[in-house]
Amino acid sequence: MVMHMDDIHADAITPLLRDAENEAELTTAWVRIALALALVGSLLISSRIAVVAGDLDILRRLGLAGLAVGALLALGVASLVLVRTGWYAPWMAFASTSGDAAIILLLVGVTLRDAHLVGNWIAAVPAIWAAPLILATGAFRYRPGVQLWATGLLVIGLGLVAADFETSTFLRPAEEAMLAASGAADLLSLPANLTRTLILALTGAITALVTLRARRLLHRAVREADERASLARFLPAEIAPLMVGRTLDAWRSGRRQEITVLFVDLRDSTALAEHMDPERLSIFVSAFRRRVMQAAQAYGGIVDKFIGDGALLIFGVPEPGPDDAKRAIGCAKEIVRLIARWNAKRRFRLPIRVGIGLHTGIAFCGVLGASGRLEFTVLGDVVNVAARIEQATKRFAVPLLASDATVARAGAMSEWREVSREAPRGRSGEILILHRPIRASPASRRAHWCRGILKSLDR
Repeated sequence: MVMHMDDIHADAITPLLRDAENEAELTTAWVRIALALALVGSLLISSRIAVVAGDLDILRRLGLAGLAVGALLALGVASLVLVRTGWYAPWMAFASTSGDAAIILLLVGVTLRDAHLVGNWIAAVPAIWAAPLILATGAFRYRPGVQLWATGLLVIGLGLVAADFETSTFLRPAEEAMLAASGAADLLSLPANLTRTLILALTGAITALVTLRARRLLHRAVREADERASLARFLPAEIAPLMVGRTLDAWRSGRRQEITVLFVDLRDSTALAEHMDPERLSIFVSAFRRRVMQAAQAYGGIVDKFIGDGALLIFGVPEPGPDDAKRAIGCAKEIVRLIARWNAKRRFRLPIRVGIGLHTGIAFCGVLGASGRLEFTVLGDVVNVAARIEQATKRFAVPLLASDATVARAGAMSEWREVSREAPRGRSGEILILHRPIRASPASRRAHWCRGILKSLDR
């Protein structure tokens, strides 16, 4: 289970982020188009009212507003086409945002000029309330820099427009007298307008922070997804998630825990290989490994590694469970069953046979290696004993043997029979090696009985 961590990250993260940003720009373009169409509807209604009232001055202003809305619609369509055709570049977000701000500022300035109003009236211009919409739309992007750019353009631009139209601390006497009766004069004073400008700036800053947080979350999600995808090509699906994020540091320290180890080996593989060309041999070994993986997945085991025509499976990682040994035995039986069915289906010249050894004990489990080369490893006597039990299947000519530790954990001592007591080198005490007699099915007994009759008739 070896993985080069230097191959993960930058190369794959950048395209994913670019795709996410293009998708965000696409959403922004659609929102801009929808907003423009909504404003078109509003202008049509307003123009109808102006026609009925016979107010030609309002119609002229609506015509100017229509041109601005048309520019907004064109900007949205242009952004949409650029993204769809793949011509969109990151710098264009600044350009489109500048276009939005320019349209709003132009509308505000034209309205103040045509109405002969000073800059204090800027808050009363309908177009100014499109500014929060621009900021809200910008939040779809994952780019706080663009959001701050839009905020700066709007705040500075509105300040310049207000200054250009002779903004004063308070309204002109005639305007103040006109609004005095309603008490609304102070609402258009310089302090009130500064407060509104501050609120607009804070709104932009907050949306920029939201965008920054969303971008960081996106970076983290993309990085972790890419790490999992990269690790999954080399590690089992159950192990790869453990090597992402903070848990990797914990697994670097390792831990000792009880696991059940299953060794499986293909018997007479050399003789089988002699009758196959390289291509057929590759297909054959792949088919064998596929059946081992199928059994492991069915019983919750992890294929720690394939070693030539053999495999090492572990049960109890990442967290040990009370049924680890039972599942390991079930997996071993499933491998034997799958191989038997494979033999019956393919009718190989030499029947395929396997040897499986099981043992349960304490092992070190953890991630070893330098940052550029990591490997998930299990170390301990339990691995060596399981390998020795697997070798014993040759001596006793059976496909499956297990230690008493594994069988006892599975609660199946009554179903297994002792075949040997062995003392592994470097270990005190004996290991009981057990075999589970396989009772023939009724169909097998009938077939055996028929073969016996046929043999007697041949005599």
